[in-house]
Amino acid sequence: MAAFEYRQAQEIRDAFARHGCRYLFVGKSGAILLGFPGTTQDADLFAEKSPENGRALVAGLRELGFDLTAARRGRGVSRLPHR
Repeated sequence: MAAFEYRQAQEIRDAFARHGCRYLFVGKSGAILLGFPGTTQDADLFAEKSPENGRALVAGLRELGFDLTAARRGRGVSRLPHR
């Protein structure tokens, strides 16, 4: 798996902004965005807990290509291959 890159954070930011999702980058991905050296293979996010923000989060993740139907079946969330 490739390392998390600033470009990917921008993609997340842009998709979530389009849907009005409120969130924070946390953990190692958040530190990297603040300029600390290091790598990680994922982005850790903390989303505001509300029904409206939950809908915005799902819409943003779907726009980014995540398959959320698998999560309902208890298999976790996976990113679909790029279209």
